[in-house]
Order: sequence, then C-alpha cells, then structure tokens
Amino acid sequence: MVDVVVVGAGPVGLMVAFELARLGVQPVVLEALPAPSLEPKANGIVGCAVPLLHSRGSYAPLGGRGRVPRPAPRFMYGGFPLDLRRLPDNPVYVLPVPQRRLEAVLAASAGVPVRRGHTVSGIAPDASGVTVSVEGPSGAYSLRCAYLVGCDGAHSLVRKAAGIGFPGVSDDGVVSRSAHVVLPRRALTRFTGRLRGPGGPYRPYLFHRTPHGVFSFARFGSGPHLLTTLEWGGSVDETVPMRVGELRSSLRRVLGVEVAFGAPPAAGGPYVLRRSTARQNRVASSYAAGRVLLAGDAAHVVAGFGGPLLNLGLLDAVDLAARLRRGDVSGYDAARRPFAERVLASSAEQSALLAPGPEVDAARSLFAASLRTEAGLRRVADTIAGG
Repeated sequence: MVDVVVVGAGPVGLMVAFELARLGVQPVVLEALPAPSLEPKANGIVGCAVPLLHSRGSYAPLGGRGRVPRPAPRFMYGGFPLDLRRLPDNPVYVLPVPQRRLEAVLAASAGVPVRRGHTVSGIAPDASGVTVSVEGPSGAYSLRCAYLVGCDGAHSLVRKAAGIGFPGVSDDGVVSRSAHVVLPRRALTRFTGRLRGPGGPYRPYLFHRTPHGVFSFARFGSGPHLLTTLEWGGSVDETVPMRVGELRSSLRRVLGVEVAFGAPPAAGGPYVLRRSTARQNRVASSYAAGRVLLAGDAAHVVAGFGGPLLNLGLLDAVDLAARLRRGDVSGYDAARRPFAERVLASSAEQSALLAPGPEVDAARSLFAASLRTEAGLRRVADTIAGG
C-alpha cells in the first residue's frame, strides 16, 4: 500500500508530488500520456505562486530574474492597465515560463518517477483507502493507497468516478480565437512594439476593447506573437477547422483595419491555433469525497483573464500536500473553495467590463474611478494575486 497516488503529471499534479516528497512522503504519479506534451499551453505564472516557488528553490531554474522575485509594476484587469507601483505592498508577481518548462523543473525537483502511459480505469474507495485500477503498457494492475488525488484536468476521470458533480455554466455567447502569428514590421511601432490601428497604437500584453470586440497580442521570448480576439454574438461553423485567415478576418472586424499577418514557419512549432465557442465556468461540488481529493482543473475550470488558473492550482497543491502529510484532509474544501469562487467572480466581472455596448461604457467609467483609489486598486491586485 502506498500513501498517495496522484493522477495527472501536469503542473498541479507535479506540484503535489514535489511538495509531498519535500515533506517526506513518496507518492506514485500516474499519467495517461506516454510523454510530456509539447502543445503550447500556459505562458507564465501570475500571483502568489511565484514567491512560493522561490521559497522552494524553483524560481531561478524557471528563469526568474534577480535573486528574489519582484512585484510586477504593471498588469491588466478587464482591459484596464494597472499601475501597481501605487501600492506600497504590491502583491502581484509574474513569472514568464512555458508550461512545459514548469513541468520539467517540477518533475526534476520532485525526484518522483512518473508512470507514463498508465491510465486509471476505475477506483474503489472505502473507509481506509482507495483501490485504483490501472491500465499500463504491460497490462492491467491495481494500486492500494491511503489517498487518491485527481489532478487529471477538466474532464477528470477521478472526479467522475468519485461521483463528484461539476456544476457551472457554459457561455456560448463569445467566440474566442487565438493563434501564433508573424506580425509585419510595418504593423508595429519601431521601439515599443505597439500595434498600429484606429485609436492606437495598442500596447502588447493588454486586452483592448473596441466597439466590435476585444483583441490582445503578446510576444514571449523571440518567437512569434500570440494574437487573440473575442467577438460577441457571432456564429461559427465548427465543422470547419480553424485557420490563421479566420483570425485575420476576426481582427479586421474587431480592430477596423486589415493587418496582413501570416502563420509562423512550421519548423519552430508546435504553435497555438484554436477557436473556442464556449467559455466554461465550473467548480466541483466538493473538492473531496472521503479519501479522494481534487486539485487544479479537476476541481475548477474558469474562463479567466490574465492567467489565474495556474496560480490557483499550484496553491491548491501546496495546501493539499501539507494536509496529506498530516493525514487529515477535512478542511481542504473549505480552505480552497473560496479562492476558486473569487477567480470565478473576477472572470465574470472582467467579461462584463470587456463586452460591447453603451451600458458597458458607463460601467467602465465607474470602474475606472474605483481604480484611481488605493482601496479599489488594492481589491483588484489582491484578486490577481490569489492565495
């Protein structure tokens, strides 16, 4: 019998394993994928998880600048630029790092072998532990553990097998499109890299609201730009695969001018190329069912802005690992649920502030006034920082 089985070797599952190993517990980590995914996902960590990773010795290996993390002087919220230098104790930290690099560093730091190509096919929890049925490369086997932790994503098999609900809403009123693209030099200002256009030039790393939608663009390292558009009320033929030309047409509608960008060369990929017609906002009905626990996207999926979910999941992992070490997980749901609910409320607020319409213009004026006060800016900064 093992102490803990962790299902999922993404950042959250690896953080649980890392923390457990640090605390003297050696978990078993199961991952269905035969090798680490190369697909581009998160581009960085925003929030309290950054100084926490520094305290664990992972800040420098992840590419952190300087000896210690420094609060970010600026960030964004609902399309508003935030001057966080106004706060005497700014809680917002940012660490740009590709998710696959984060996974590699956490896996190396944990020193816990990941059983890749091992898929959970069923679970049988009881009062003293959980029996986990697994399909591995060499055949089926079972594991007996004191606790089972599901870090296996939004479609979590562990959550479903434990009978835990996943209530929430799916907003199909917004079409989101994202792709890595090569922006022509003439489209950008020479020194600041801002995008030229009506009402611009527009700064990178911000959501820009126009009468016809929202767009953002950013460049991470020396690669191509990641461009995203949001449009309200449009219809999409989902049988047609997403192409860069579709994003180009969307940006023309949102920005009001043609930007003749192209796709990056295939040799440097893989690159983002996706369309979403449903923004999911869901929190598990419980983070625990007896000895079965959830963390990360298995516990909460939010159509967030500004990258809050990775921070949220990593902090879930740290809280849960300490409870697993003590052998008492009774307070886990109560401790972590409020933070997911705050991210959910934040996402709804930002979505409302970015939507088109004159009534939103009025709401944005009131919100801008609140940001000019230290209390208003503090509320937003604390929300971004998470906990």
